[in-house]
Amino acid sequence: MLALAASLIDWSALWKIVLAALIGGAGVVIVFAFLLMAVDRATRASSNSVRVATYALSGICSVFIVGAVVIGIYAMTQKPKSKPVRPAKAAALVVLRRTG
Repeated sequence: MLALAASLIDWSALWKIVLAALIGGAGVVIVFAFLLMAVDRATRASSNSVRVATYALSGICSVFIVGAVVIGIYAMTQKPKSKPVRPAKAAALVVLRRTG
């Protein structure tokens, strides 16, 4: 069964897809969590330097999230080029007729 799957599945492409899904899925969620924590801490900060630093962190996180969304939309709109379809070899057509 595994030998059959090995001939049908492109494992390197599958790992690339899994890695992109982890980065795109979990990575964006984690960065968004940092964004929310930074904004919350900035609003509660008593020091100006802490407030500026946390707003800077939230700005960096925002740029990353917007970039991920733009890259995702761009990737969805681009159609990958497929290999040209080769015509099948001509096969003889056998027609069976009923007599009678």
